[in-house]
Amino acid sequence: MTFASIPSRPVRLALGLILGTAAVQAAELTDMTGRRVQVPDQVTRVFAVAPPVVPLVYAIDPGKLVALNFPFEPDDVPYVSPLVKDLPIVGRFTGEGQPPDPELLAKTRPQLSIAWDTPFIDAKQVEATFQALGTPGLFVRLERLADQPAALELVGQAIGEEGRATQLATYIRDAMARVNQAVGAIPAGERQRVYFAEGPAGLFTECDDSFHAEVIALAGGENVMHCQTKAMCGREKVSLEQVDGMDPDVILVEDPKFFVTLTSDPAWSALRAVREGRIYLAPTKPFNWLGRPPSFMRALAMQWFANRLYPERFQWDAEREIPAFYALFLGVEPGMVKVADILGGS
Repeated sequence: MTFASIPSRPVRLALGLILGTAAVQAAELTDMTGRRVQVPDQVTRVFAVAPPVVPLVYAIDPGKLVALNFPFEPDDVPYVSPLVKDLPIVGRFTGEGQPPDPELLAKTRPQLSIAWDTPFIDAKQVEATFQALGTPGLFVRLERLADQPAALELVGQAIGEEGRATQLATYIRDAMARVNQAVGAIPAGERQRVYFAEGPAGLFTECDDSFHAEVIALAGGENVMHCQTKAMCGREKVSLEQVDGMDPDVILVEDPKFFVTLTSDPAWSALRAVREGRIYLAPTKPFNWLGRPPSFMRALAMQWFANRLYPERFQWDAEREIPAFYALFLGVEPGMVKVADILGGS
C-alpha cells in the first residue's frame, strides 16, 4: 500500500499558521513506538490520522474527534453519537480513499494527531503529517485486539480521560482471559475449522495470520486459509473448488447480500457447512465487529463467535451482553440496542 502524498512546503506552512501549536506543553508521553511526545495540558480536539484510530478515540470520548475519515452507513445511525454525526469527512493519510483536503482539515483546528503504527506504513511520512498539521502526534498499535488496552490507556492519558480508558482496557483484558480460559486449551485437531467468506461472491478471504480475521483464532477456531498475508488489505482470491477442498466446519460471512443468497446458491449449498446451517454473518454496526477498521469491537466479536463455535464451552447471553457492551463502549442506552437487528439474522 502506498502512503498518500504529504502537503507541499507552502501548504504545510499555511497549515501551521492556521492551526498553531498548543501554548502549554504540560506532559511528556512515550507512545507505542517509543517516541517521546509533548502533549498539551488540555486536549479537546483530536484528529485521527487513520481509520482504526477513529473508534479508539470515539470509545473514550467521541466529543473530542474533530473529523472522520470514513462515513457511517445509514443503518449505523441509531448507534452513533450525535457528537460525531455532523463531523466533516476529511479523508485519510493511510489506506484506501482520498487524502485529506488541507484547507478542510485546517478548519478543524486539532490540538493532537493520533496515527496508526503498522509495518505497512512509512512512519517518517506519518511524522511529516504531524508537522504539516502543526500538532504533536502519537503512534498507537492497533492491529491486534491485545494491542487495544495499551492504546486506550495511552490515548486516555493524552486527552485527560485516564479513568474512562482504564475501564475500557480492563473490560478487553478480562474478556480475552474469559474466552481463552473456555476455549484456549482445545487441541488443534479438535478446533472448529472456519472459512472467512469476504466480498460479494464470498471468494475473497484472509490468511490465518491476518489481523482482519484474528477473531477466528481468538474464539478458538482454526482459519482454514493457511498462508502469509502480503498486503494490508488482505482479501486473498480463492475459488469455490478451493473452499470445497478445505471443507470448513463453519463459514463466517462478511457481506450481508452474499449471506442472504448463500443457501440458495446450488454451488455453495453443496458445502457441508452450508448444508448443516453453520454459516454466520459478521455484525457491522456501527463499527465492523471483525475489522476494517480493526477496533475494540473484536472484544465483543470473539465472545459472540466463541459461543457460536462452542456453546457448551462458552455460554453467553447475546440479549444481555450486546446491550451492555454497547452501553459501555458506545454510550448507547441498553434499551435502544436491537440485538436481532445488529446480528442480522445470524
